[in-house]
Amino acid sequence: MIYVSGVPFAPDESSQGVDTLIALMEHPLLVSASNSFKSMAEKKISISENSSLERSKISKWVYIFQREFATVNPALVDVVGTDEATTCIGIAIRNCKSGMISVAHMDFPSVVDMGLSQMLSLVADDDSDALLDVHLLGGFDDISSQHSYHPTKGETKLEGYSYPLCAKIIETLRNRTEKFQIQMLHVLWHNTKWDSEGIGYPIFHGFVWDYLIRHPDWRETFPSKQPRVFKRTADETTWEEQ
Repeated sequence: MIYVSGVPFAPDESSQGVDTLIALMEHPLLVSASNSFKSMAEKKISISENSSLERSKISKWVYIFQREFATVNPALVDVVGTDEATTCIGIAIRNCKSGMISVAHMDFPSVVDMGLSQMLSLVADDDSDALLDVHLLGGFDDISSQHSYHPTKGETKLEGYSYPLCAKIIETLRNRTEKFQIQMLHVLWHNTKWDSEGIGYPIFHGFVWDYLIRHPDWRETFPSKQPRVFKRTADETTWEEQ
């Protein structure tokens, strides 16, 4: 079951995943969240082999490769994240009650059902009324040129890689019994930039959840915070925050 701002989101029980996806992509609150996300100021942090001070502050990292997931306790892990996603989708699910976070890097619709089940087995609890915050980032408009492609309602065969994957994730979240509150949906045309020749590229390739670094008192303030996005440099020693 999907929620937005604490309200159940159910456009039509008979609708397919793509219809729910389009409706969510056009939801004013989620559009605003996506626009705010894109406007975040860039900040650089550097972790080098010789920087013992910085390493002492950021000591426990979990990096997630394609088709992997990790579930972490913010009290034990400083940073969890993934990058190098183009048509893939990064998904973060947080238990609002316990603070546990599960992050995955999904690449094809065929991995979504099992992937979400594995993530939720370690994040969800027995409280059926508990809300699970969901942040989706990645993918881009890998179909169109010059302008964004918007699928039509009822469209069953989606082109490209990102659209079928996003539709499958949303459909699975909608059909499960847990309560998923979509906090961010920065995917597809929201995450696409165009060059002078009309070729689309993803704006963000990944994200890092580094909550404990800035907020050691996360148990008191965690519910109001959002993940931040970084881009890893070629030498893999510097992260540029978006």
